[in-house]
Amino acid sequence: MTSVNLWMLGAAMATAGLVAQETPRPNRVAWFEGFPEPLPEGVNEVALEVTSQMLRPDLERSSDGRAFARLDGEEWQLVGDWATKVGSSRINVRARLASRSGGILDQTIFNWHVLLNVPQGGRQDAPKNRLAYHLERDGRVIGDLSRPGLALMDLDVAWVRPFGTADEGGRFGGSIQLPTGKQSDFSGSGSTDGMVGAALWRTFGRWRLFGQAERVWLGLPEHSPLRLVMDRTSFSRTWASLGWLGDGPGLVSGLGIEVSLAYAGSPYHTGLNRLDRAGWQQHWTLRHARLPHWRFGFSEEAGTFTAPDLTAFVAYRLGAVTK
Repeated sequence: MTSVNLWMLGAAMATAGLVAQETPRPNRVAWFEGFPEPLPEGVNEVALEVTSQMLRPDLERSSDGRAFARLDGEEWQLVGDWATKVGSSRINVRARLASRSGGILDQTIFNWHVLLNVPQGGRQDAPKNRLAYHLERDGRVIGDLSRPGLALMDLDVAWVRPFGTADEGGRFGGSIQLPTGKQSDFSGSGSTDGMVGAALWRTFGRWRLFGQAERVWLGLPEHSPLRLVMDRTSFSRTWASLGWLGDGPGLVSGLGIEVSLAYAGSPYHTGLNRLDRAGWQQHWTLRHARLPHWRFGFSEEAGTFTAPDLTAFVAYRLGAVTK
């Protein structure tokens, strides 16, 4: 086999591996909105996400009285990925436009808890459909948002290098996040931040195992208000998932489902346990063989409120799709 043929084979394998496994959905909560997005796949895609989040009112103030936080709102976010091939790598630009308000889901979630006969987690003590993102330390306001509106979030530019095949492979890369949002209203960090990460997957018949790990660095300037509520400027994130690949023509035989558990460290040090401790989320993603460009899913906090109460999404991939 000639060197040219070898190069073409390697490029084909890299392209297949690139889109063999979707990148996990990120943590959508106000405190983490300005931090770098997960390592993308490097494909053109648009997604619509809706997030409902609330910190229970009786946990808003730290025991020493120095920190106060209020987190109550709903967010609709349009996410767009634009990718271009550069040799055997990809450059991916992610832009996010968020509509943040008090929303309409509070009563629905309240009724759902009643139906399941589970605790409300403090929802009965908070006004319905309220937008109130607020964080302060020693009387200084770190960020505040109480008026509904649109916000352009920080912009992510990533480099992604895939390897392997659709059945067994991975990708690695990194990104920088540019401060197109504003730190004062939680649409950005106010600094240029960075991330490096890697992902691996392997398929066993119709089952697929997937894992992704990342390290995030925050380039906060010395005068950044966020330094008042953080004791570190770097943290780690990981995802582990198991998926069933539906490939039949029928409604059930063509259904695929993936369940992921996500961990996100917290750089915060406020004295408020729900902000300072690491967050866990469970992600459920559905797809169907007859709808290869689409996927649907939701995420829910898994034992902590560092993560949102609930996030639902629908994503559409442009161009050719590799299973």
